[in-house]
Amino acid sequence: MLEWLGFVYGIAKDLKDYLEYEEENKLVDQSWPTKSSFDEKWKEKGYKLRWSRPDKIESRRLDGWEILYEVDKIKRVRRRIVLRDGMVLIGKIL
Repeated sequence: MLEWLGFVYGIAKDLKDYLEYEEENKLVDQSWPTKSSFDEKWKEKGYKLRWSRPDKIESRRLDGWEILYEVDKIKRVRRRIVLRDGMVLIGKIL
């Protein structure tokens, strides 16, 4: 019985590791969201977008803001949109 539990645990752990996305930062300039239509995609979903300093993100999460990601499903990577000075693109559903 314990062998089966160990086997199932091993399979579940491997599956969890496979389904997790790796996180990266994507350095952009301030006009990138508009030029790439990234902001249009989120505005269609009802989000308001803004830039935030990294040290304020946790307090903004309490107000309903969340970090927005560009997701690459093939490479299993999600990228935070970051300006050169460290500002992160966040969004909030209106």
